Amino acid sequence: MYKRISKKQSSIARQRATKIIQDVRKILKTKYVFAHRLVGSGAWGTMIEDENGEYDLDYQLLLTVNSHVYKQSKDFPPPTEIKQDFLSAFEQVKKGQETFQNSTTAITLINKDSKPYHIDFVIIKTFPQNDFIIRRNNKKETPSENEFTWNELPQWNDAYDYFRELSPTEKQNLIENKIIPAKQKEKAKSESDPSKISSSALFVREVNNYRCQQKKK
Repeated sequence: MYKRISKKQSSIARQRATKIIQDVRKILKTKYVFAHRLVGSGAWGTMIEDENGEYDLDYQLLLTVNSHVYKQSKDFPPPTEIKQDFLSAFEQVKKGQETFQNSTTAITLINKDSKPYHIDFVIIKTFPQNDFIIRRNNKKETPSENEFTWNELPQWNDAYDYFRELSPTEKQNLIENKIIPAKQKEKAKSESDPSKISSSALFVREVNNYRCQQKKK
């Protein structure tokens, strides 16, 4: 059974994420300057817990042109170097039984104690044009060697803008009757299921479906 998680219930995870980001920012301040934002289900109020009572939060770390390394060369270091710099900083701020996993796109906080949450931190650059995310892209010749590249993010702003403009009642209806039930179905799928999609893609799909339905009325 998958249950919805309220913002109040997730406050411990959001507070921990904020503290981690603050500490990482201090460690990397001589090289990188970045903003951050909560995205995905945590920002939209569509979080659900899985059968183990666990839930996820997603944060974007947004590199800026005020970064010292960018000011020096008008460019950032290779993505592999950036990911390693951030991973090293995260490792320095972990506490208790926390571990950080170097995932395909994210640096993932894993709790090995009783805390029921995981947190994904992804690194983004928002210029010169569209948003780009750091993603693992290992070479076939050396599959065991982690190599990361910049990859353009999907342009989903249209769906986000539409959702923001909905009335509180419409948002609640869409979340409770469309998005949450769809997320419950996705959560039940195996990780190896090729039809499984991300929370972000699901959100955009359901918002666009809702918009089409409203146009037909």
